[in-house]
Order: sequence, then structure tokens, then C-alpha cells
Amino acid sequence: MKKKETTIKSGRPRKTGLRRLLQIAGTKRWLLFASVVLSVAASISQFVPFVAIYKILYELAVNASDTSMIDEELIWSWGYIMIWAFVCFGILSLASTLCSHFAAFNILYEFRIRLARKLVRLPMGFFTKRSTGDLKKIMGEDVERIELFVAHHFPDIVTAVVFPLLLIGYMFIVDWRLSLILILFLASALSIISTFYKQSRIKAFTEKYLQAIGKMNSSLIEYIRGIQVVKTFTKSTSAYKQLNDDIKDYRDYVYSVNKVYRSGYVWFQMLLLSPLLLIIPVATYYITNAESYTAFLPTALMFFIFSFGIFFPVMKIMWIGSLLTQNTMGVQQIDDILYKEELDNYKDNKQLRNTSVIFDNVDFSYDNTPILKNISFTAKPGTITALVGPSGAGKTTIAMLAARFWDVGGGEIRIGGAPIKQIKIKKLMEKVSFVFQDNMLFFDTIEENIRMGNKKATHDDIVRAAKVAQCHDFIVALPDGYSTLVGEGGTYLSGGEQQRIALARVVLKNAPILLLDEATAYADPENEGKILEAFAHLIKGKTVIVIAHRLSTIVNADQILYIDEGRIAESGTHSQLLEKKGSYEHMWNTYNKTRNWTIGGDS
Repeated sequence: MKKKETTIKSGRPRKTGLRRLLQIAGTKRWLLFASVVLSVAASISQFVPFVAIYKILYELAVNASDTSMIDEELIWSWGYIMIWAFVCFGILSLASTLCSHFAAFNILYEFRIRLARKLVRLPMGFFTKRSTGDLKKIMGEDVERIELFVAHHFPDIVTAVVFPLLLIGYMFIVDWRLSLILILFLASALSIISTFYKQSRIKAFTEKYLQAIGKMNSSLIEYIRGIQVVKTFTKSTSAYKQLNDDIKDYRDYVYSVNKVYRSGYVWFQMLLLSPLLLIIPVATYYITNAESYTAFLPTALMFFIFSFGIFFPVMKIMWIGSLLTQNTMGVQQIDDILYKEELDNYKDNKQLRNTSVIFDNVDFSYDNTPILKNISFTAKPGTITALVGPSGAGKTTIAMLAARFWDVGGGEIRIGGAPIKQIKIKKLMEKVSFVFQDNMLFFDTIEENIRMGNKKATHDDIVRAAKVAQCHDFIVALPDGYSTLVGEGGTYLSGGEQQRIALARVVLKNAPILLLDEATAYADPENEGKILEAFAHLIKGKTVIVIAHRLSTIVNADQILYIDEGRIAESGTHSQLLEKKGSYEHMWNTYNKTRNWTIGGDS
């Protein structure tokens, strides 16, 4: 398994770090090649005004004693060249930025689509290990950092390298002695900063930094989702305390990192900004000893200007370098998902004899913790199999295994006589519908939320499904009817109304195997009645596995399985289980007592 996660399908080793970033950028190589060429041309255009200033100063200084000797045409020519160089720099920089941004946005689109498709193919165990905030950071911030590298850093690195090289090269042509002084300070500054910014140290700091941000994001999402509880219990809630602690941890960690790099960064900036401290006295010495101080004065002034011209590109390189590790770490987390082992998708088109669901001595563990042990039963077409038992016994896990959200650790699950692992995932999903306890409505119209059950459905098909699911009446009563936006940011719907829209999806899909996980959990009595009426239409002729705590809803089930501690403790019909006078009978009696309980009544 480890080998699968660290190599790509072709068998080549998985690239990491800067090589991986360059590999990603290479998918749009022609756009980026154009961006690089334009950046180089922009750097040359940016360099030309420095040469023009030197040439103008030199002409003025040489003829300072006799201004009539000044070549005005030469000065005007260099002035025009300088203006056109600025114009060309602006145009070329814009063109380079456009090319890199076109490449970046296409890469971002492709990566987000790949991630979205990959997440659908991963087993559910992956999502129980990763927090929502962590995944949100990967799909949002980490993917966005790729745009930062491709659209900004890539052309910026070219400019930040080419421009100083042009300046230094020209300075050596003009005066190699002053150039060596500048190089000495520049080399000293870079050696200090490279000592502090060692790759191993940066990687360790960045890993902890990204972990701190991920924890803070998760706590923030939990805090927002539980804001009603937070407002009720204020600072006594665990969500508030966790968010507060994670923000403090993030602050303290960033402060500690700043303390580590503080002295190195100060020395780096001081050396980078201080060549003039040595250039000025040396230049003064050469001026006083030159044959013509007026001829050497422009050279000295040029070095004064060029020393500042080098400062900003070098600072840009350092800034990009500090962000590069964050980018590579972010890409590593993206690749950890993209290279994650998927559920095997059997390639043969296995034919199903029927829609029976058979569990044959199934064992399942999560993180080496046994969840299910020796589960065996058969759910036949046209029958209802009910799963009951205490919370945490493994009921929902059984239903999820029937939809192959995970692969079993032992035994076998068969659908229509075919082992579930040998059924194509797409075909399996066509055969199975799942009504969850918590139903997700996406920020879209009600019609599109229902159409998720069948993308080819017409509006009339959706209306018919909504009528069967007992939700047509409340939908048409909304201001925009089926075009009403729901989900986060849309019209608020009650839990029962959301449940019936989820049922309309299932009706529209019309899959022969139906898995119901406490489908009436959030419904009031009126909505529960309508949901049960919808179920009556929905389950006809289907293989139904239902999880229920309201035992009155499953008394007519063809078989009831009492699950306890991951095992089938009892099985039979409602009347058979009552006759056994075991755990199910005790649960039934307790359930009836709670139905008759009232506030203030006798316990």
C-alpha cells in the first residue's frame, strides 16, 4: 500500500518540493515559456533606464567646465530611450503576467476538479481521519498557493534574477573595483540568510505552521456550526475554548519563529543596505586621485543608484524563497490526497442475478479497533431488514458497508450473487440509494437538489417524485417554487422538509436497493407521518435495510436484527423477538415507556 501512495501509475517516483511545483507548472509550459521570455524582455527594459541615467550624467559631468560642449542630441536620445523603456517594461510585464495568470487559473481549475473527483473515490475512513477544516485548507488555501507560484513567483523569480545580473554585469564593465565591494556585501548577506533558512529547519517550521493553521480552521468551522450552543453557554463551551486555545497556539508559534529568525534577518538587511558605507569612501578616494574627477563622478553616482537597485530584487528572491517551502508543503498535502489508494474498481461488468444483499461472516475494523464481528444475514428483494440496537453498536457501519463506503476486513458482502468488490463502483451506485440521518442540501434550487437523483430527469419527473415524497405542496407554496434557492445562504427549510426533499431524490433515482439511516430522526409528528407515507410508495418491491430507533416504524419488517457490540445478538420478526424476551423485548418496553412519558409526569 505504501508503494502505491508514493508512486504514480507509470511507476516513476513521486516528485516533491520544487521539482513537483515545476512539474505542475509544466502542464502549461508554452504559456509559462512565453511568460518567462516576456519577463526577461521586461527585465532588460527595466535595466535600460539605469544605463540611460548613467550616460546622461556622464555627458553632463565630462563637459561640466564647458557646457557648450554638451551633446544635447545625445541627452535627448537617451531621454527618449528611457521613456520608451518604461513603456516597454509596462507592456511586457503586463503580457508576462497575463500569460502566467492564464496558466495558473487553468492549473487551479484542473487541480480542484481532480481533487473533487478523487475525494468521491476515497473510502469513508479517509474522511473520519481528516477534519473538515483541514480538507477546506487543502482545497482552498493550498491549491491557491499554486496560483501564487505559477502566476506571480514564476515570472518574479525570472525578473529578480535577470535584473541584478544585468546590473552587476554592467557595473563590472564600468568599474570592476567598486563592483567587487558590492558583490562582497551581497555575498555576505546571502550567506547569513542561507544559514538561517536551512531547508530542513524551514521544512520543520512550515509543517508545524500548516498544522497550526489547519487546527485553527477546524476549530473555527466547529465554532461557527455550533454558534447557537456557544451563544447559550458562552465561554463554557468546548468549541469556544478549543478555538481560543488554537488561536493562542498559532500566535505563540508564529512569535517563536519570528524570534528565531529576528537576528539573522536584521543582519541580512543591514548588509544588503550598507554597501554605500564602503563604496562612498572608496569612491571618494578614486575621485580625488583620478585624472578627471568629473569623469569619475558619474561612475560613483551610478554605483550609489545601482546598490539600491539590487536591494529590492534580492529581497523579492528571499521573500519568494520563504513562501516556496509553504507552497511545496501545501502541494505535498494535495498530493497526499491525489496519490491516496482508492477503493479497487473492478473492470469486468459483473452481471447481478437479483438485488439481494448478503453479509457472509463479515468482520470490519477501523484503525485496528474491531467494529463488526461475524455479521451474517440476507436481505432479499421485496423485503425489509431492520437494524436496531444501542448507539455505537455498528448499525450505520453495516449500512455503509452495503454501499461499499469501506471494504470489509474479513468475510464477504454479495449483491445479486456477485461479490461487492467485483461490481463496478458506478454500477453499484446505480443500484443503491442511501437516505442519511443528516441530509445535505447544496446551495442551489430545490429542483436541482432533487435532480441529483437523476441528471436526465425532466421537470415533470421531478414534480412527480416530489409528490410521492410528500413535499410538492410546501415547495409550490414558496415564493419561487421549485426555483427557490436552498442550502447554506438560501431559504431556510425545516429538518422534516429537508428530509422529504432528500427522499424525492431517492424516488427520482428509483434504485432497487434502499438504505435508510434513521430517516425520521428530525421530523415532527406531522412530517413523520408524511415521510412514512412516502416510504410506503418508495419501498415497494425493493431490498430495504433500515436503521431505526423509533421501533414503532419497523414492527412490520420481514426481519429485525438486534446489533450489540458489533454482533448480531438477536434476529427474527417483531413477534418472534418479543417471545424470546431478550434485549429486543427490553428495548421495546423501554421505547413504549418513553412514548407515554410527559414532563412533570410519574417516572
